[in-house]
Amino acid sequence: MKKYKYIEYFPKPFLQDLVSNRCLPIIGAGFSKNADIPKNKKMLDWDELGKAIAQDIQDYKYTNAIDAISAYCHEYSRTNLVEKLTELLLLNSVKPGKTHKAFCELQFDIVCTTNFEFLLEQGYGLIPKYCRPIIDEDQLSISNLSDGIAILKLHGDLHHPTKLVVTEEDYDRFLSKNPMLATYLANLLITRTPLFIGYSLDDTDFRQIWQVIKDRLGNLRRQAYVLKIDCSPHEKARFERRGVKVINIKGNPSDYPKILEDVFIELKDYWNEEVLKLPTVSEEATLAELALPDDTNNRLCFFSIPIKLLPFYKKYIFPIAAAKGLVPISADDVISIGDNWIAKVSALINKAEFIVLDLATQNTMFELGLVLSQSKHTNRLLIIRSENSPIPADIHNLLYLSRPENPFEAIDELSERIEHWFRDVVEPMKTTYDEEPNRLLKKKEYRAAVISAMTLLEVHMRQRVELIKDVPSKTTAPYSIYMLAKEFNIITQEQFIKIKMWSDTRNRLVHTKAIVNAIDAKKIVTGVYELIGQ
Repeated sequence: MKKYKYIEYFPKPFLQDLVSNRCLPIIGAGFSKNADIPKNKKMLDWDELGKAIAQDIQDYKYTNAIDAISAYCHEYSRTNLVEKLTELLLLNSVKPGKTHKAFCELQFDIVCTTNFEFLLEQGYGLIPKYCRPIIDEDQLSISNLSDGIAILKLHGDLHHPTKLVVTEEDYDRFLSKNPMLATYLANLLITRTPLFIGYSLDDTDFRQIWQVIKDRLGNLRRQAYVLKIDCSPHEKARFERRGVKVINIKGNPSDYPKILEDVFIELKDYWNEEVLKLPTVSEEATLAELALPDDTNNRLCFFSIPIKLLPFYKKYIFPIAAAKGLVPISADDVISIGDNWIAKVSALINKAEFIVLDLATQNTMFELGLVLSQSKHTNRLLIIRSENSPIPADIHNLLYLSRPENPFEAIDELSERIEHWFRDVVEPMKTTYDEEPNRLLKKKEYRAAVISAMTLLEVHMRQRVELIKDVPSKTTAPYSIYMLAKEFNIITQEQFIKIKMWSDTRNRLVHTKAIVNAIDAKKIVTGVYELIGQ
C-alpha cells in the first residue's frame, strides 16, 4: 500500500463515501485562485470581486459583495454588469492551473459549482475528459451521466446572462425560479456527502446552498465537509456550529495551490487503490492481478468495449489475450448497479498494463480520454474503430485497426491482426515477467512476490500443457491445469502436492488480509523458478 501524506486528515467515513460514489464536490470562488493567471493580474474571490465592482459606483460605501453587485446592476444595467464580471474574472485570459487539472483527474461523475467562469470545463478539456455543463432546468430531464462528467452550474455562467444568480433579486428568486434545480440538488444530497471547496462561511453562495440543504433535508441531511488549508480554530468552530466538519490540512496558506494539487493527487491514488477492492470481481486470475501493488508489472489487459460487442470480444478476442499469458477484463466484470463507472473504469485503466479500446460509442470515446491522460499506456494501447466511422483527431499518431461495422463479418482477419499486436507488445515483456517475482522478493514485497510467482508458474504450465492438449485459456482453472500437468507427466505427484500448498498460500493472500513472511515467500519463489527451470 502506498504511503500518503494527506489522506490521514480525511475522516474514514468520508473516504468510504468517496470510494463508494457517495461524495458530491461543490466548488466555490476561492478555488479559482488556483488558476494560471496572467502576470500583473489577480483572480478575485467573492468579497474581492464585490470590492472591485464597488469602485465604479459613485458615492457608494462598500458593505458586502452582493450589495455592491446589486447596486452596480441597478445603476448601470445587467448588460454592463456581465461585461464587468467578464473583465474582472479574466474570462479571456485565465486558464486552469495544475490544481484544477489534479481535481479534474479525480473520478467524480458529477460536480457542482457556483462559479461563473469556465475553469472546470477547460480543466476537463486538458485531460481530456468529456464534461457536460448543466445550466438550465430543461437539461435535467435529458442529462445522461454515463456520457461523462456532469457539471451542475447552480448559478449559471457568463455565457448565459439570464441564468446568472448574482444580485440580491437573483438570490431572492432562486428557489422560486429554479425549484427543479433546488430539488435536484436536494435529491443528490440525500445519498451523497457534500464536500465544499473554495468557500468561506461569509460566502453568499455557501450560505444559500447550505440553506437549501437545511430547508429540503432538515436533520436528515448527510454530514457535510469543507476542505480548508490551515483553518484557524475560530473559523473551524464556526463551520462546525453550522453542522459542517472541517477537513483541516496543515500547511502554509501561501502554498495553497500546491498543497491542494497534492491532496487531489493522493485522493485519486487512494480512490484507484480502494475502488477495485469492492467485492464485485469473482475471477481468480483477475483477483490475483488486482491484488498486486500499483508499481508491479501485472498482466491485466483492459478491454474498453461497447456492451453490444462484448459477446464477440469475449468469444474470439479474450482467449487470444489469455493465450499470451494476460488476464482480460472489461468494465462489466467489476461494475455493479449503482457503482460510479467513471471511478472503476479509471482505476482499471490506471492499473492495467495493456488496453484494447473499441471506439464505437460515446462511452468508449470518453474512456479514450481517460487512457490518453495516462501516458504509460500509449505504447500498449490498441484502438479499434469501425471502418465507416470518422477518425478522431486524438488517435492520428496512435496505432489503430479498422474493422467492419459488424465484426462477425471478418472474424479470422480481425483475430489474426489482434493476435499479431498482442505478440508484438507482450513478447518484449517476457523477461520482465520472468524476473518480477525475484524483483518483488528483493524489495521485500513478499505478498506480491508469491502472487506474481504463482501467476508465472501457471502461465508456463499452461503453455506446456497446451503442447499436448487444447485447453480453453479463459475457463480452465489453475488447479485443473496442474492436474493435467500431472496426468501428462509434466510434473510428479510430489511436485503437484507442493504446487497445491503454494496455491493455497497464494489464495489466502488474494482473498484475505493474510501476510507471508520472508522465509516462506522465498521458498515459494525459489521453488517456482526451480520447477520452471526443469
